[in-house]
Amino acid sequence: MAVVAMPEGALMARTQPKAKASRRHERCEPMSRILVAALAPGTKPAGVACSSSTDFLVHCSTNSATPPSGYTVGVKSTGFTTGSAAPTFVVGGIANDVVTIRMMPGTVGFITLQTQCGAKAAITPVA
Repeated sequence: MAVVAMPEGALMARTQPKAKASRRHERCEPMSRILVAALAPGTKPAGVACSSSTDFLVHCSTNSATPPSGYTVGVKSTGFTTGSAAPTFVVGGIANDVVTIRMMPGTVGFITLQTQCGAKAAITPVA
């Protein structure tokens, strides 16, 4: 019986499967980037500004507080602010627009910003 000397690590190299180059392409689905935030003002009104470098949607659901503890949605591009007593709503924005959601004390909200995967998007607190 003959004994063949093998360099150290040669056996390991044979048992390890070769890594294949990944050919999987990440697809950018429309409206696939999602940011979320919760908003629950304490004793003073609070708000968030939602923005994106591409078209976007802002979904908001609340505990449907009754006036005067309601909430308003201000869209910067029009300067128009409106109130709503509905517990959920959706607001659309164009690229580089800002949608501001402002809530009064007693209101609790969950906010979702939905935009394209490559977009620069943010939900930031406003005073």
